[in-house]
Amino acid sequence: MKKFFRKSVAAFVSALVMLGSVFTANVGTITADAAGATGVGLAAHALNCYYSGWQYKYGYAGQTINGVTYSDCSGMIYAYVGSSTPRSSSGQINGASVSGSISTLPRIHGLGLWMSGHVGVYVGGGMAVDCRSDAYDVVYEGVSEHRWVKWYKVPGVSYPTTGWVTFAGNKYYYENGQYVAGVTKVIDGVTYTFAWDGRITSSSSGSVPEDNASVETPSSGSAGSSGSTGSSGSTGSSGSTAGSGTGSTGSSSQSVAPTYTDLGLASQGYAVKQLQQRLFDLGYYYDMVNDYYDAFIQDAVAAYQRAVGLEETGEADVATQKSLFSSSAPANANKGQIYPGLHSGLVKQMQGRLVELGYMNCETSFFYGDATKAAVLAYQEQAGLEADGIMDAADLEVLHSDAAVRAPEPEEEPEPVESEDASSKSVPETKGVAVNSSVTVMEAIVPTVAAAEVEPQNVQQDASGDVLFAFLIVLFCSGLTAGVFVIRKCGGFRYVAVTVANKAKHFKEKGSHHAK
Repeated sequence: MKKFFRKSVAAFVSALVMLGSVFTANVGTITADAAGATGVGLAAHALNCYYSGWQYKYGYAGQTINGVTYSDCSGMIYAYVGSSTPRSSSGQINGASVSGSISTLPRIHGLGLWMSGHVGVYVGGGMAVDCRSDAYDVVYEGVSEHRWVKWYKVPGVSYPTTGWVTFAGNKYYYENGQYVAGVTKVIDGVTYTFAWDGRITSSSSGSVPEDNASVETPSSGSAGSSGSTGSSGSTGSSGSTAGSGTGSTGSSSQSVAPTYTDLGLASQGYAVKQLQQRLFDLGYYYDMVNDYYDAFIQDAVAAYQRAVGLEETGEADVATQKSLFSSSAPANANKGQIYPGLHSGLVKQMQGRLVELGYMNCETSFFYGDATKAAVLAYQEQAGLEADGIMDAADLEVLHSDAAVRAPEPEEEPEPVESEDASSKSVPETKGVAVNSSVTVMEAIVPTVAAAEVEPQNVQQDASGDVLFAFLIVLFCSGLTAGVFVIRKCGGFRYVAVTVANKAKHFKEKGSHHAK
């Protein structure tokens, strides 16, 4: 019997060992800290996740199972940076040393992008990568295509200040904390022309500069590398070599006299890209830079024309472009401001927040129309702001914060009381419906707008409950296995049945004997 008991216990322990091995194989090990994590390295890592086909799974951070790598949104960043950065989206934005409204997004590779419950990575050129959900996995798209609210410097990541870096096989020159774009510059006696997205298109020497802060092209499968010390023996705050072109010396702007042609709606090509990038740099345009002249660009051009006193047509004629590309072109004094008639991703973000707060009951769009204005006015009145329908960057910052004032709950209309001497009964009212009107009180208070579908937010959840549930299931199976082993050892179910029958017969005979 003792031998049988020992075997039963051994079977149960073996089942537990199997449980542990299965659990370990599925959860895996969190990626070790990346030494000297950099912005360009994080951007390259994010692109590599996209090209390598990472899939979304909550609670994972780069673990590979059966050849498939899994992660959630903050886990994708954590897989590169390691424990130097918080594991949650809220922890990363709260721990950031610098952050700002998405309308002020600077030209810096590897910035974090944040919205409630979700984070992603800015990879330059108006593009972003995020590990979104089970339905989408890793997404690579324009920043304006998603409802990002803020950008932030990811804790544990250092970013370039001044000098050359290599990202995705292209050279970029950082100056004053951002890569330069859409300009021609003389650096160390060589004249370089930088495209709208910061890449070098030409140089007077016919070659590209050398640097020691290279990041491999994402499609090669490398997650990127951190910067290393250059020939000067020192590194900047980003960990990348500043090179001989650091500081204000050795670098100067060179005037260019390009030829312009009129641009307007439906224009397409490289000239449109340059126009968009210039408007983006000056703070008049907030969306993805591409090569197509649409209503977004038309509104940005009109805003610039209004600022400099040109005829407000929204068409980028030669005179407008000469002014825009001149060294005296003014930056937008009202950068991030949203007003009626504007087409922008900022409008979609604002509408989504107004829906959450109860001022709109609708889907969202990129256009600021009459229904949006009614919702903004209602919010401004509740928040104690000037009710003019215009939201500046500071107002939007509050709107997207926890301090935003929610819409009041709609009051129900009281039931009509019929007079005792009334000659005829009044028409009964339905709660929430005004007399002789088909418009409900809710519809009167909360305007609607027809637009594109609201994308659901990706809110992270605690995975500990799932892990405990899985453990209990396997534990139950282990006990069941041990029970079956016991029954089989005793001769199976037939033996048990015979034993029970014999016991019953014995007690019956014993009872009969006592009765006699």
